[in-house]
Amino acid sequence: MLQPAYQLAGGFRPGTVYSYTVNYRGEGAYRDRGPYVLAYVELDEGPRMMTNIVDAGDTGVAVGMPVEMVFHDTGEGSALPRFRPVAAREAQHI
Repeated sequence: MLQPAYQLAGGFRPGTVYSYTVNYRGEGAYRDRGPYVLAYVELDEGPRMMTNIVDAGDTGVAVGMPVEMVFHDTGEGSALPRFRPVAAREAQHI
């Protein structure tokens, strides 16, 4: 049996914002979301993935910013990996 080269496991998987854009007009389920950040995050393990940056607002993201993986419940029995600034978790523990 083939094994995947990369598996998502656990939370707080670290990475760095490689590139991002702020979207003000979405399509479909994102139509009424307001501004949201779509980014490429380079994981510390090497691969890059397209994702959303959460808990940063539309002005709180920068290329090179350290982020960590969190999972958001879709409400449909699954969860999506997204990323938040490492500082957001640290601020919650103050």
